Amino acid sequence: MLNIIGIKCENKFFISKFTPNSYKKYSFPEGLIINGKDVKSTFHQDWGVISKKVSTVQKYVKQPNINHRYELLDLTLESSKIKSTLKEEDVLDGDYCWKDEYKIYRSLYKEVSDKQPDILEDVEFKYETIIEVGGIKKNRKFVYDVQKTRWAHEGLKQLKENDIHHQLIDQIVFPNILLSVRPCSLTPKQSFDIVRQYVKQYINYDVASITSDYDFCFAVKKKIPLFVPEKYAVLKTKYNKSMEVECFNIAPKKYQSYEIIKGFKGETQEDLKNNIDYYCKKLIKFINEPVISCPHCKGLGIIDKKVRF
Repeated sequence: MLNIIGIKCENKFFISKFTPNSYKKYSFPEGLIINGKDVKSTFHQDWGVISKKVSTVQKYVKQPNINHRYELLDLTLESSKIKSTLKEEDVLDGDYCWKDEYKIYRSLYKEVSDKQPDILEDVEFKYETIIEVGGIKKNRKFVYDVQKTRWAHEGLKQLKENDIHHQLIDQIVFPNILLSVRPCSLTPKQSFDIVRQYVKQYINYDVASITSDYDFCFAVKKKIPLFVPEKYAVLKTKYNKSMEVECFNIAPKKYQSYEIIKGFKGETQEDLKNNIDYYCKKLIKFINEPVISCPHCKGLGIIDKKVRF
């Protein structure tokens, strides 16, 4: 029996096929005619929407072809012995092989039949409205670029909403279309990967430089122009015109003195995205903000060596 569950929302119902013992518990009611109409798709791939509570479920069933026959490939060969059309029952024996008197002509014919229109059949089903909510809205797209592997040359992949972590109790109690309004989080490693790639994409290399770039640690230094160039000698006298001071570092887990990044969290998926975007934008604004050395102290003590948000 087909199980269908529904969520009543204002003047409509969000519905999904429900298979509790399957890895994929929810799925779009593909190919079903419900209440006499096709089910409209929604922003969620596993859910459709209808205007009234489910009362009838039908599906189109393919019918077998009829009027099976054999037609002559070349009609110019038609004669008293070679007919233009042969009925299947006339030329086939009980084993569906050509009878001896017709075998000699087999290569001259092609098999033909006529299709029948599909028919609607009732589907046995069980329906339950499991919850009633005030509204279900589409969330902003949750997509972040991260490195596919530890090696940058192997390209990027996208971290999406299916990668978000939800509380086990919420996964048990709530259907997946409602999980986006429940508390959620990313792991420290996922959060590290997002921040690392974001900084690499938007850093201003005239102002800062990446000094550690690994899947276990990441660090950035500010480039600070010196008010008074610093002299040094390598066979001949040269001058440093800037210095670098580390301003940011993170790691997904304990590594030397690197700051361990906490996994991003949110009260909802929308809140989670807002928290990620706010952090990344605030961070890159800080990293890309130019700093000049003080003419009075020659650049000493003008910047905190670490930044934490």
